[in-house]
Amino acid sequence: MATTNETLLKTNVAKQEDEIKLLRDHFKDNIRILSSIGQFSYILKIRADQYDVSLTFQLDRSYPSKSPDILITAPRLTPEQVSLVQHNLQKFSETLLNRPMILSIYSRLLQWFDENKIQTLSVNMTNLTPTLPSTPRSPTYSKFVSPFAFISIQNRSCPNDSTDQDQCSTTKLIEEILSRLKGDQRFDKRLIRVGYLDRIVGLQEKVFQDCDFKSESSNSTSMIPKSSIQYFKYGNDLIWDKERKTDLISGPTSGNQQMLEDIINRQKQLLEMMTSHHEQRIDGEHSLSIKRFLPITDGLSKPNYFLSIPLTDPSLIKNYLTYREHFLSTYSSCLSTSPTLTSSSSSSSSSPPHLHLLLLRLRLGSIVQLEQCIQALKRIQEEIHYHCTYPERISLEFRGLDTFFGKTVYIKCQNNGRLQNLRTLIIERLCEQQQKQKINEFVFAGNHQDFIPHIILFKSKRKFALLPQHENPEIYFGQQMIDALHLSSFDKQENESFTSHCVFKLDLS
Repeated sequence: MATTNETLLKTNVAKQEDEIKLLRDHFKDNIRILSSIGQFSYILKIRADQYDVSLTFQLDRSYPSKSPDILITAPRLTPEQVSLVQHNLQKFSETLLNRPMILSIYSRLLQWFDENKIQTLSVNMTNLTPTLPSTPRSPTYSKFVSPFAFISIQNRSCPNDSTDQDQCSTTKLIEEILSRLKGDQRFDKRLIRVGYLDRIVGLQEKVFQDCDFKSESSNSTSMIPKSSIQYFKYGNDLIWDKERKTDLISGPTSGNQQMLEDIINRQKQLLEMMTSHHEQRIDGEHSLSIKRFLPITDGLSKPNYFLSIPLTDPSLIKNYLTYREHFLSTYSSCLSTSPTLTSSSSSSSSSPPHLHLLLLRLRLGSIVQLEQCIQALKRIQEEIHYHCTYPERISLEFRGLDTFFGKTVYIKCQNNGRLQNLRTLIIERLCEQQQKQKINEFVFAGNHQDFIPHIILFKSKRKFALLPQHENPEIYFGQQMIDALHLSSFDKQENESFTSHCVFKLDLS
């Protein structure tokens, strides 16, 4: 019996490999394939850009004798529609057992969109067969496209294919975009962000109002050459992108303008939410004024969960442990009291600490609200992944020391606009999910408007002198890519130390 099962598994593995090769050739840049992920032999993510939908298949070793797990991400559909389509596709897959089925399921999904008269986005479909996705995206950055990006591929090249002519065409187009962004009164200029390539540090983002778009010869420190501009965002929504040829600003189609109008309206609503002083929640005899950020952490608003970026780079951890041991052994006699270590540190320098960079604190009042928060994070996972990886992965650099209120020594995370925007994106999307899904309110308790990303080195109960002068203020600790987010609980123990426990991991690798 065991031999029969082993033979069947080997047969299934061979079938999977053959089907994966066909799918890779068929979908090209519109498929992402991961292998040996936990219990799954393969995880496939296929994009159908003409409907702004992605289809995820989770295959274990029994596939195709067993149906794959099917997940759909479709921002244009309601949660009820997504649930219905997933159920129908799952049932359909059960009729296709023991044979290749991924392409058939994908075709059935497109058929459902067509039967329900869901309008396709404005995509150039030249030279594509009916079952293929839309025009392949750039081979350089082909993994994800923003769920809110509306693809409109236009032929904007100059009459010949020379590099100079292409650059001339792109520069003229960017000048047109800049003119529209400056003159269109619908845009709140504070919400426009510019992505550009810096010759030294690479991809950067800057607020539109802080940019100087003068000629290359300008000596202004805020000058951005037009040729270096890669994209424009409104809030966290991509509205123009040079690499992907996404254009909601100058695109002529009515669909483009409607999508842009939707983005502007959504950002307007979010801005109103952020600037409103409070929201009233009445629960029995209690009336609590809830602010978007609540620095006060006592009473009902005390945070009990936090969202963080786990720091796992071996070099970073090693440098952290080495310097921490040096610092404590050198200056322990100078401190007014022995340091009280935080939850991000380990009491033993010989074991790796659970280092993290804290993004947000939250107050989740019940298990139900915790589950709602986890589901909300899952719904926005693809957009978070896109933000962290396109057009290149966010790299956090840790360099230098500083203190909070004379009691906490921390390692500084160097200024990173994309990290700041990631935090804003998560807050905005959680608030949107709260309204769309009609779930309990997420209370962002214990946060401040001024976000200072850092790693805590140690805390002291009493104030101590400033950092010793002979310590290198710009000591380098290392770098970390954002590969995951952790939602963790934390509790204060009797000895006033904190313990934390990760209750959910959002994989961004």
